[in-house]
Order: sequence, then C-alpha cells, then structure tokens
Amino acid sequence: MNKLKALLRAGETPWMGIYLRLLGVTYLALSGLHFANLLGYGQIPLEDLTGEAKTASLIYAQLFAFSAVGLWMRRSWGIILFFITAFSQLALYAGFPELVATTDEQLQALQGIINYHISTLAIFIIIRMQGR
Repeated sequence: MNKLKALLRAGETPWMGIYLRLLGVTYLALSGLHFANLLGYGQIPLEDLTGEAKTASLIYAQLFAFSAVGLWMRRSWGIILFFITAFSQLALYAGFPELVATTDEQLQALQGIINYHISTLAIFIIIRMQGR
C-alpha cells in the first residue's frame, strides 16, 4: 500500500513535476487530435472509420483531456488516468489492431502510438526510480 501511495505522490519531485506537465501538454494535443478526427478534420474521413474506431476515438478524446488536466495539476488522479489511458491503448492497439485500423498506413500509426506509450511509461518509471 505504501508503494502505491508513493507512486501517486510522484508529482512532488521536481523532475517528475516537469515531466508530468510536459506529458499533460502532449495529452492535451492528443485529445485535440481525437476530437478533430471525430469532427471530420482528421486524415481519415469520419465515414471511413469503423464503429469501434469512432467509439475508441470518443473515449480517448475525453480520457486524454481529463488526464491532461490532472497531469498538469500534478494530481494523483491525473497519474491514475495516465496509466489507464496508456495501458488501455496498449491493450487495444497491440491486441486488437483490426478493430481500429483498416489499412497498412493506419497500422503503422498504431505502432507509433504503441511506441509512444511504452516510452512515456518507461520515462515515468526511470524518473520515479531516480527520485527515491
């Protein structure tokens, strides 16, 4: 239980605070990208998206937005939402890519998102381990 509390208080260290704010800005941008896709301003026309992709985009647009606010404020709920968002996208995009991607170009984009989440989680762990 103490390890969980320490993890949720991660924003208290200076380097982690900077990282969480940078992550919050990128999550806000990702939220904007998801909302742009839903409004038809993305690279893929809205009518070409599968129903699952539309649903995932709507959910992730909101998750990224709420996560961005929590990360910027360096709150524990923002860190929890960061983990939920990252792990759920990893599970969806790595485990079931055919639900949200129909072309090779879209599959390559999913691979980039997978790499992004693995990188952000690894950086979080590294900074957290250094802060002890």
